[in-house]
Amino acid sequence: MDISKEIQIFNDLDINLDNLVNSTLDVFEDCVLIINLNNRTKLNKYVTEAINKKAKLIITSINCDIASEKVVKFENYEDVFNHVIKKMYPEYVDKNFFGLTGTNGKTTTGYYLNQLLGEDSLFIGTTEDYLFKDITREEHLTTPKLFNIFKLLRKKEYTHINNIVLEVSSHALDQNRLKGMKFLVSGFTNLSQDHFDYHDNIDTYFDAKKKLFNKNFSKQYVFIDEHWGTRLNKEVNGESWSIGFKKENDMFIKEIKSSESNTLVSFKIDNHDYSVILPFIGPNCEMNYLLAVGMAHFSDTLSIDRILLETVNIKNPKGRFEKFSYLDNDVYVDYAHTPEAIDKAIEAVQEKYEKIIIVFGAGGNRDSYKRVNMGKAANKADQIIITNDNPRKEDPMTIAKEILEGVDLNKKVEIVLDRKAALKKGLDSLLGKSVLLVLGKGHESKQELNEGFVDFDDSVMISNLIEDMK
Repeated sequence: MDISKEIQIFNDLDINLDNLVNSTLDVFEDCVLIINLNNRTKLNKYVTEAINKKAKLIITSINCDIASEKVVKFENYEDVFNHVIKKMYPEYVDKNFFGLTGTNGKTTTGYYLNQLLGEDSLFIGTTEDYLFKDITREEHLTTPKLFNIFKLLRKKEYTHINNIVLEVSSHALDQNRLKGMKFLVSGFTNLSQDHFDYHDNIDTYFDAKKKLFNKNFSKQYVFIDEHWGTRLNKEVNGESWSIGFKKENDMFIKEIKSSESNTLVSFKIDNHDYSVILPFIGPNCEMNYLLAVGMAHFSDTLSIDRILLETVNIKNPKGRFEKFSYLDNDVYVDYAHTPEAIDKAIEAVQEKYEKIIIVFGAGGNRDSYKRVNMGKAANKADQIIITNDNPRKEDPMTIAKEILEGVDLNKKVEIVLDRKAALKKGLDSLLGKSVLLVLGKGHESKQELNEGFVDFDDSVMISNLIEDMK
């Protein structure tokens, strides 16, 4: 059937868009479920489930075999679906969407950019699961489905939002979760070993990330000028802006200098020199900040003067090099869970403290190939405590031993699987001018064990332990 005729059929259904859902988990009585799967068996199962839950209508494709007056099937389902989500949030054409991808630094860069853009901006990423509590019962994804993003933005409390900063994962790009989106500007942080359980190798991982920088997807992009950023710039066709230490870079970094509590950044842009003091430290924090600056400036969204004015109030996100003090020592909680991120976290404090203690683990049932390299990265620390991260259904000791294979034999290292006990051990080891790095879980408030989820927030646990040990 002709696409326009099918769209008209949908419009004639006179559906209350507030009652639309896109998952059987969200089905309620008299709602309208819009759903499709290539797997006919699963699709039939979900449609039947929705009927049993007393959905008013199910909008689906001709893949569905269920015959019911409640089931409306379309030959051109994808076109109808795209029409539906744009009808849900027609204002999207007037909004500025900023996309961010890379292995490390997406959340921090997005958080910085969101703060620079001001009160009419919203950041959607790894740490923003709370935004979707009333939108869907689906598991929170780093990059939610476009349907759920638009359903969120149509809520009354977000009508003032003009700028939307989206953390874009490789999974979302590979699965076309943002099909139909158009970004004003996108940013590329870096690339290193991660998610090889999904992407197989670094090249397929890179190819997934690269999809964001198609000129039909992102109007322009800003990249950090290192190996993968340079390769990205060579392989994609679009208006680009580079950030690096070369004079030919569009943002030329002249100096970076950090103390125990702040970071001085001097850079040149548009033939003008600028210096700014960031009120925080952290692995690559200066590059994450400059990428946020570049995305705001090169997209003509903010002037440099406005950016510098807003910088004094910028904070790190929860669980991203979040600082705590214990006696005369410091503790940092960070999400670092890749070999490169662990290396950078240690590097960020290496010249500021005489002793570095690190507590970390690795996720179970995920990318086991990186564990030995995580152990190797930890060798830069003076004391290593290997513990549970989210072991899931995998044997925790097996995970710990695979990390241990990368640790040098002469290192002071021990395995303490109970994460609370490991954190206390780390705090007890703080002597003199030392620092404790608690890595891997960052903002997460749950720990996934064999028996299911339990409450566990590194920041809360560290705070409680410090209070108990006073």
